[in-house]
Formats: sequence, structure tokens, C-alpha cells
Amino acid sequence: MSTSVSGSGRLRLLTGPFRPRTWRHVLYALVALGPLLLVVLPYAMKSTQAHGRQQMGVLVLLIMLVVVAFTGPMVERLRAQLLLGEDIGHRSGVGRIGRGLLFMLVNLLISSVSFALVVGWFIVSARNLTYPIWGWAPYPDPAWGGPSPAGAVALHFAAGVVAFFFGPWLIIAFTNWQVRVARSIIGTG
Repeated sequence: MSTSVSGSGRLRLLTGPFRPRTWRHVLYALVALGPLLLVVLPYAMKSTQAHGRQQMGVLVLLIMLVVVAFTGPMVERLRAQLLLGEDIGHRSGVGRIGRGLLFMLVNLLISSVSFALVVGWFIVSARNLTYPIWGWAPYPDPAWGGPSPAGAVALHFAAGVVAFFFGPWLIIAFTNWQVRVARSIIGTG
């Protein structure tokens, strides 16, 4: 059994960042209700405090959570269908609200991680791939790869190449797992 990567496997690895499938998964990770809730919630809470209505903050929080619990499964089904072509399915009957609440909590965590993976991929790739342009700092510099500027630049650039080409595969694997989790909680199992 050979452990080498075939020619087509290497080609798929090198074309990963440029494939439409990758960008559908990236968009799926970025268009998420969980991270949006984490961004909007502090502003809603601050608004109630700024207008002298601290008691209303708890009510605003509860209303937002209920709205997300009811609309989250529908949004997830739509998001998976439109962006990935995945059918999550629909469970009806008893326990719909409980599954919606469970899905809201689980999806908040998972979608925040997938969002962070995509943002991290963008930042690490952009920073390290451009490091040869701006990274020639005079030494002693605490950057990795010393003791010379060439070592630091080479190490950062190599990390950027690895992140750029392996990041999409990690994002695709994680978002596929995310769809399976959603299917098990709110879908057809």
C-alpha cells in the first residue's frame, strides 16, 4: 500500500482554494445565524441600558432567543439547501420546540467555530502569503524563524502556503459535519 498522494490528489489539493465547492462551504460558514446573534445581542442589550430600561434587557434577550429557536431550524434548512444543495429534512410532531432550542444552542457553538475557521483561514493566508512583502523587519525581531530575516520570511510564507491550501479542506470537512449534526437534531436523522 502506497502512502504517496496520486497526481489527481495533488491537483485537487492545489485547486481547493479555487473550486466553487470550497466557496459554497465558505459562504455557508459565513452566513450563519449564531455568529450574527452574538454580534447583535450586545447592541440590543446596550440599547436597553442606554435608554434607562435595564429591566427590558432580559425581555429583549428572551425574545431574541425564542425567535432564533423558532426560526433557526428553518433558516438552517434553507441555508443548507441553497448553499450546499443538502436536504436536512424536517421532523414534525412532539418535541419540535425542544429540538429547536437544542439546535439553537448546538448550532450557536458549531456555527461560531465554522465562522472562526473561515475568518482565520482568510487572515492567516493573507498575512503569511504577503509576509515576504512587508516582513523584512530589522533584527532582533521576536518573529518565528530567526535568527535572520530570511528565516522569518521563509517560515511565515511556508505557513501561509500550508494554510491557504489545507484550510479549504478543513472548512469543507467541518461544515459537512455541521450539516450532519443539524440533520440529526432537526432533520430526518
